[in-house]
Amino acid sequence: MSSPDQLLFIYQHRSAFVEDDERLLAEAYRVHTLAFGAPKSPTKLLRSWSRQLFWLLRKLPRARFVFGWFADYHMVLPVALARMWRVPVVVVIGGSDAQAIPALHYGVYSSRWRAPLGRFVVRNASLLLPVTASLIEGQNPFAAWPDVLPTGLRAYVPDLKTPFRVIPTGYDPDRWPMGPLSRPASVLSVGLISNLRTALIKGIDLLIEAARLLPDIPVHVVGVSPAVAAEIRARWHPPNNLHLDPPRRREELSALYGQTAVYAQLSRSEGLPNVVCEAMLCGCAPVGSPVGGMPEVIEGLGQLVFRPDPREIARAIRQCLQSEGDRRLAFRERIKSRYSLAQRKRALLETLESLRARPHP
Repeated sequence: MSSPDQLLFIYQHRSAFVEDDERLLAEAYRVHTLAFGAPKSPTKLLRSWSRQLFWLLRKLPRARFVFGWFADYHMVLPVALARMWRVPVVVVIGGSDAQAIPALHYGVYSSRWRAPLGRFVVRNASLLLPVTASLIEGQNPFAAWPDVLPTGLRAYVPDLKTPFRVIPTGYDPDRWPMGPLSRPASVLSVGLISNLRTALIKGIDLLIEAARLLPDIPVHVVGVSPAVAAEIRARWHPPNNLHLDPPRRREELSALYGQTAVYAQLSRSEGLPNVVCEAMLCGCAPVGSPVGGMPEVIEGLGQLVFRPDPREIARAIRQCLQSEGDRRLAFRERIKSRYSLAQRKRALLETLESLRARPHP
């Protein structure tokens, strides 16, 4: 019996969706993983590229595929060298790699030096796997309201010819069990908030202002580092009903979701909102901004807030607080039917298998 093909798996930061894909692909391939990181200086970036170069020179000659998360500087060398060995390169487009929010200096295409590297990656990859169609072409009416920002690769790489297939991230319903149908009024938002810019990207400032209008409702923001919590308090002076909680392990989040009535995600930018999907599996009523894949996840069930107005956010939360019984079951069923981990696994393996028959430059 022949051994499985080798697959090179490359990413910047370890995250839940990266871990899920690494585990899924390891069921069919011998996965060799490289964590590139996020170097904070040109010198450190050059060192990371040098380390990656030697790794690729050792691994690429025997690799069947290269699989990378996000089209950014960490995928430049893999794409360039893989072409020399005629190894197919698949790049997942996850969010920030198809965005530009100039006011927040956010997104690959807000950077003068990262933008050309991102264009090189997406133009020369064998296949792109956006987690939502909005990362190919879409609009963001929320981040710079009342102006509408373009989103998606076609806004920043208008000559894009690389084939793509939309494959959403997936979620295991057994990992995110349903909580009780009846719950006390409460609101939760989760994100790794390590600086004020991330707080703005995740809309924490908007949730703070909405919480002022909901003084009888406890609102928890989970994932805020202590240092940033102090900065948030100094800048926005949250009301007493808004609590800034430290990060939790992923396995602890299901218990929080299962006790929470409403999950709020007022992000100014998103790909496919992973925490929203996890919260909905646990029965939380979702309130979200109309960015990225948020509308396709919650539209028709939860509440979309179309402008960054705390009064509208507060009204949406109040409305979702009435969700009970079958409504909570419907939130869970939406994610189970459209975004299961089994569906992503099947689509990823089918896609990689289809690349075998394609000629590669």
